[in-house]
Amino acid sequence: MKNTKNINLIGIGLGNLNLLTKAAYEAIKNSDIIIGAKRIVDSVKEDFKDKAYFIEYKTEKIIDIIRTNISSEIAVVFSGDISLFSGSQKLFSEIDKAIKTKKEFHGVNIKTYTGISSLSYICAKSNIDISKVKILSFHGKEELLYHNISSNKYTFIITSKAEGVKEICKKLIKFGFYDLDIILGENLSYDDEKITKSKALQLIEMEISDLNCMIISNPDADKSISFGLSDEVFVRDKVPITKSEVRAVIMSKLDICPDSICYDIGAGSGSISIEMARLAYEGKVYAIEKNQLAVELIKKNIYNFSAENIELIHAKAPEGLDNILDADKIFIGGSGGELISMMEMIFSSKKNPTVVISAITMETIAQISDIIKMAKGRGYDTEITAINISKSKEVGPYNMMMAQNMVFIAKIW
Repeated sequence: MKNTKNINLIGIGLGNLNLLTKAAYEAIKNSDIIIGAKRIVDSVKEDFKDKAYFIEYKTEKIIDIIRTNISSEIAVVFSGDISLFSGSQKLFSEIDKAIKTKKEFHGVNIKTYTGISSLSYICAKSNIDISKVKILSFHGKEELLYHNISSNKYTFIITSKAEGVKEICKKLIKFGFYDLDIILGENLSYDDEKITKSKALQLIEMEISDLNCMIISNPDADKSISFGLSDEVFVRDKVPITKSEVRAVIMSKLDICPDSICYDIGAGSGSISIEMARLAYEGKVYAIEKNQLAVELIKKNIYNFSAENIELIHAKAPEGLDNILDADKIFIGGSGGELISMMEMIFSSKKNPTVVISAITMETIAQISDIIKMAKGRGYDTEITAINISKSKEVGPYNMMMAQNMVFIAKIW
């Protein structure tokens, strides 16, 4: 193997080679071997006929091709820009690792060439500032659509073929986003390029190209996320609900991050689960509840809040806690007498999650006292807060302060 070997990672843009940067064009021209997915390779073959071509997109197999081909120049071509949802990033890391650890890769250089992405192209065509755009990809994965649409003025989405657009539009309708403008880009940069401004209901009926992307515009986007929502916004029927002010304290104690993995054990009507889901909008919430009526209420509240990141588990804890060792934040509002055994399970976690427990009965308070001793013996920090809340109520011409049950809240972290 020559010591001058260059591995060129090249973003070819949208497909029309007239948009290929001059540097990228020269890198392909000077390469002996071209590697890439079929659509990408086909788009460069016409202009570069005298090359050896390999149709491959899997990182491991590309590494093998590089290893077994003695050449001074190899180009690996990718669609769009190599810095945006590109397989080039994984390949770069693997080649870099091989350079540092494998003798046969000694002297290899990695060179990168950016391309024009569908994001930059459609934003330029639509006069939209990229810095104001939230970027999502539904290509082979799920994203939390509701939060991103409701909190961003512009949301750019790379979809999974034509059906992907229609599935997203169906979700927008379900969420009540009927009137939002959608910019749909199809076959961008090609002769049959089409950019359409429409609504979700219209796009569902249209024939759409598999090669597409979309921007959803929400002029009323609101990034603020509050907690301690009013009790009246939840469907609760006869199932007890954790009161708004108590929920606010619980949320502050949990200190949930956007990507937190949360558990709400004894979820009741789901008010804590909903609050968790709003704060952990890039994470996941597991709502554990044994009561069938409560489970049905949680389903209604999940639907009403479009809480896509809640997974409801109908079980009596510790059943349903199979993945609790992955949790970052755990709230226990009902234990069914299993509080000690649940905490033993949680204490075995290597993630050292934050645990918050609420109690109104003397029996649970007594258990919490034992748990605090257990936690301190294992090196955890602990605190207990007692909350007395009174709210005004009109009684004839007067306003009287009506006391609620005292609530004890234990935090272990």
